[in-house]
Amino acid sequence: MKHLKLLFAAALITLTAVSCKKTTPYTPPPAISAISFYDAIPDAPALSIYLDNSKISPDSSKYKSVLPYATAYSGSRQIIAYKGNDKKFSQAVTLKQGLFYSAFLTGKYATPEVVLLEDSLTNPPTAKANIRFVNMSVGAPALDLGVNDGTTVVSNRLYKANSAYTAINGNKQYTFVIRTHGETVAKVTLPSVNISTGHNYTIWARGVYTATDATALGADIVLNY
Repeated sequence: MKHLKLLFAAALITLTAVSCKKTTPYTPPPAISAISFYDAIPDAPALSIYLDNSKISPDSSKYKSVLPYATAYSGSRQIIAYKGNDKKFSQAVTLKQGLFYSAFLTGKYATPEVVLLEDSLTNPPTAKANIRFVNMSVGAPALDLGVNDGTTVVSNRLYKANSAYTAINGNKQYTFVIRTHGETVAKVTLPSVNISTGHNYTIWARGVYTATDATALGADIVLNY
C-alpha cells in the first residue's frame, strides 16, 4: 500500500507547491482520486483513452491492455476513447476523493460502455493475499473463480459484476480456473502463478463467451498493489 500512498502524496505536493506561491493567496489543493483502465472490448481496434482532455494511455490501448493507476481530479469526469482523431465513445463517471478505481471498457465495439469499480485496497490479513474476481466476458452467464483442485474461491458473478476481495493463503502457487456457475469443468485455465503475501490481485474474465476465435473467453490476473 505504501507506493499507492506515495502516488497521492506526490500529486498533492505538486499541487500544493503551485498554490503556495507568495504572490497569490493560498488555495487548498483539489481533491485527488486514482484510476486504472482495462480494455475489455474484444472486437475493438487500438484506442487512445482520455480522462476529459488528459490522455491516459501514452500509446493506443489494445484489447487486454491494463493501464496502471493514474492520479485524477475527483468529481465528475468524462472517459473518452478515440480511434485516431475520431471520438468513438464517451461516458461520464464520478470519482470520490481519496478512492481508487478500475474502469473496464467493455461490451462490443458498436455499443461499448464503461464499468467503474471502486477498489478497496486494504491490507490482507497476516500471511494472506486478497483476490477479486471480475466477469467482463461479453454474453457470459454467471461465472465462478476456482482453483484446479476443485476449490471455489468466488461464486456466481454475472457479466459486469465483481466480487469483494477475498483472502487466500499467500506465498503459494495457484492454478486458477474459470467455470460456468454450478459446473465442474473449467472453461479457462490460467497459467500457474505465485500469489505473494500482503498483496491485492484482480482476476478478470474477458472475451466473448460463445466465441472460438482470438476473442474467445479468457482471463488474466493483475497485481493491484
